[in-house]
Amino acid sequence: MTTALRPVVGLVTIGQSPRPDVVPDMAEIIGPGVEIREAGALDGLTRVEIDALKPTGDDEILVTRLQDGSAVFLGKEKIVGLVEQRIAGLERGGARFTALLCTGAFPRLRAGRTLIQPHPVLLGTLRGLSWPGRLGILTPSVPHVPQTEARWRRDGFDPVVAPLSPYEEEDPAALRRAAEAMRAGAAGLVVMDCMGFRRKTRDELRGLTGVPVLLANLLVARVITEACGG
Repeated sequence: MTTALRPVVGLVTIGQSPRPDVVPDMAEIIGPGVEIREAGALDGLTRVEIDALKPTGDDEILVTRLQDGSAVFLGKEKIVGLVEQRIAGLERGGARFTALLCTGAFPRLRAGRTLIQPHPVLLGTLRGLSWPGRLGILTPSVPHVPQTEARWRRDGFDPVVAPLSPYEEEDPAALRRAAEAMRAGAAGLVVMDCMGFRRKTRDELRGLTGVPVLLANLLVARVITEACGG
């Protein structure tokens, strides 16, 4: 009897792989019937090479995680080519689908097979929903706030934006401040606008705000599950 091969899904982080802070929660939803392979835009780069990718000028600011757990800021335009290289590598290795692990508003990335980009997934989901109050957005740092607010306004929303680092989310005071900002801004639904946030933080934030909270990485995981026929 021939055993059917599991479909392969590639996950591309803009930092370094693996991502033990994000992928296990996604894998729980995707299920054991799918093989997950990870790649990172910064895999194999030296610290000097990574530092050269920091945002400058009008670069959109992105934040990600290295293998040692530290966070780094990157300029979006500087890493597009690296991300596309990792997508191509995963596809050559047999990935049927690939998902980007970043909610930044990237251009349409080059891919030879099905590619899932989180920002359009979030945007499409929100345009299919309605809720009382404003859209609450959690963004990864204080420097992200102006660009995140401008991006969501361009997309047609009236957002209340507050910073919360996904790499410091164990700080109860920081979580309370973010929840208070959502309540003060009359947010009726909250989006955790970074793939680094975790299910535990989503649940805590939901309890503190009393409103629905969408976690980007789990939303993408559910799209992968559907695409794989799970």
